[in-house]
Amino acid sequence: MNKKILAAVAAAMAALSLAGTAQAANLVVNGSFEDPSFTLSAGSYCYLNGPYECGAVTGWTGAFPLMSSSSGPWGNPNTPAGDFLVGIQGTSHIEQSLTLAAGTYTLSWIDAGRGNYGGPTETYQVSVGGNVLSTEAVNYGAAWTAKSLTFTTAGNTVLSFAGQTNYDATAFIDNVSVTAAVPEPGTYAMLVAGLGLLGVVARRKRAR
Repeated sequence: MNKKILAAVAAAMAALSLAGTAQAANLVVNGSFEDPSFTLSAGSYCYLNGPYECGAVTGWTGAFPLMSSSSGPWGNPNTPAGDFLVGIQGTSHIEQSLTLAAGTYTLSWIDAGRGNYGGPTETYQVSVGGNVLSTEAVNYGAAWTAKSLTFTTAGNTVLSFAGQTNYDATAFIDNVSVTAAVPEPGTYAMLVAGLGLLGVVARRKRAR
């Protein structure tokens, strides 16, 4: 394999490596709800566009309660993702417009169940671009659980978590992330094999 081929292999591998690093970035703004426009004391809560209304939360719109991370109101557990979390209660919802290129993405988040209300489960739907990707049911007192799914989009779209249960159950949501799909290891192998084949062809040409 000549120097040009080796340089092409190195450049291609470097490009893929950099792409994988860039794609790991979270494309959701304020995914752990740590940037409200108001002060919320420990163990307290307020509503965005609802009763006990407070200010805004950077990146997000909708009607939902924001809570501090403590064993305070509604038995919300301490979240591993910062000082704040949101509740999906009844038919409340949160959403964010995402700036995405066309492609495949991974959505991940964590949820937990209300701990001081011994009623039924809270059900909520996860949607992207108006398409329901998943319907989740969170049991009373459920511990924090990691969730993830994959979706494909043609471009910019809206991410939404919307309650489906018309009673006083609550699903807590935190640590929301959207990342572009990273190439599988097989992609790298195929690239190296293809460039290796180019090297073989180049050597044969030199031999002739």
